[in-house]
Amino acid sequence: MPHHHDVAPVGQYPGAGIPKIDAEAHPIAQQKRQRTARTTLRPGIILVSALASLLGMASGAHAANGLLSARDHAIVDASGHTVQLTGFNLGGWFVMESFMSPMDRTQKLRDAYGVMTTLDRRFGAEQARALMRDYARSWITTSDIRAISAAGYNLVRIPLWWGQFFDLDNPTPSGWRADAFDVLDDIVRDCRAHGLYAILDMHGVVGSQSPASNTGQAGRNAYWTDPAAQAQTDWMWSRIASHYRGNATIAGYDVINEPAPPQGMPARPAVWHAYDRLYTAIRAVDPDHMIFLEGAFGKWDWSMLPDPRTQGWTNVVYEMHVYRWPQPGEDRAALAQAVAASAAHAVADFHAHADWHVPGYIGEFNGFDTGAATWRHLTDAYSEAGLNWSMWSYKAVNGVAPNHWGYQDPRRWPARPDPATDTAADIRRDWRNWTTEATFAVNPAIGLRMP
Repeated sequence: MPHHHDVAPVGQYPGAGIPKIDAEAHPIAQQKRQRTARTTLRPGIILVSALASLLGMASGAHAANGLLSARDHAIVDASGHTVQLTGFNLGGWFVMESFMSPMDRTQKLRDAYGVMTTLDRRFGAEQARALMRDYARSWITTSDIRAISAAGYNLVRIPLWWGQFFDLDNPTPSGWRADAFDVLDDIVRDCRAHGLYAILDMHGVVGSQSPASNTGQAGRNAYWTDPAAQAQTDWMWSRIASHYRGNATIAGYDVINEPAPPQGMPARPAVWHAYDRLYTAIRAVDPDHMIFLEGAFGKWDWSMLPDPRTQGWTNVVYEMHVYRWPQPGEDRAALAQAVAASAAHAVADFHAHADWHVPGYIGEFNGFDTGAATWRHLTDAYSEAGLNWSMWSYKAVNGVAPNHWGYQDPRRWPARPDPATDTAADIRRDWRNWTTEATFAVNPAIGLRMP
């Protein structure tokens, strides 16, 4: 989920205030065209030689194509065919956020940790976990995965946090939850059945990697200075990677979302050290899945990361987040131009690091209230450059519809519960009313492809 950050200045571009991105002559684009001219296999739209074009995948297709891996500037399947990943973040799901989730009508609870501890205190751990499962199984369902696939996308990025794996008062191996993988495994099976890949994104490490509520527990940033939190996060990732080793539906592991070492701590060495130890922990149990490493800190670009060869990192994808936030007094045309310029900067940054031979992934982005044409320009620019991408977010309840935060936007407004005062039955009923099928519709304001 986004933080405010600096972007490249907006230049002067021709044509309706939207910059053109000239990627055609770049070596990455040429290699992509050559690969595509041979054969391109995608789990949502599969081209097989001169045979038919099929939407969706059979349940065994991921296994047949094998694990995805990083090769030069592209992501490929086991046969070497390019798989360009495009889709959505499943925001507001395991990691609740008050601005986009129907978590608390009073808006007093700040994060998933607050919701869970409130429920635990009132109803006990077993009932609290059952209520959270009700929320999770309502917010994202099999129908959502089917709809994403039917619209022609092939990826979901799934934000996770430590509190769904450990007892909240015991984030150690002895506190590992017996139900840690239950809901996550269900959605991974759904992804497999409908031809989607899943990136497992650690939005909240033990101790939290920033003070933001999107870590699952707001107001903390202890990971960087707490050796126990670091060791527990290593162990958590090794457990997750061991569980999903060999699972071809899992595209890879995004080890820390938007790391933000505390002020005064040099960011690059702190983050690189964290990446290195998590890379090592994962590789000890899973040598084959891709590992996604974010430049989403500091300047939020490739300058925040090293050439992976200098670190001994292999089969990695470098991930950026692109948010060009609206500025005070900025009109819609100026915002559209600036948002398009931020995409141009991301593409140019990818090209400028071509000699690192690393695939690029725009893990989060938002076009804000710029209109459908600008949104289409963003996704076209990323796709034509050979970048993989996932919009933030698949669904959201923020603001009055239509709103730019969700591909799915509310078409009605069911009640939200108050976890601090409502009965368990009322909380369950209210959360169950927020399924996509019952409450949302595809948002035409953002201009992404629809089923």
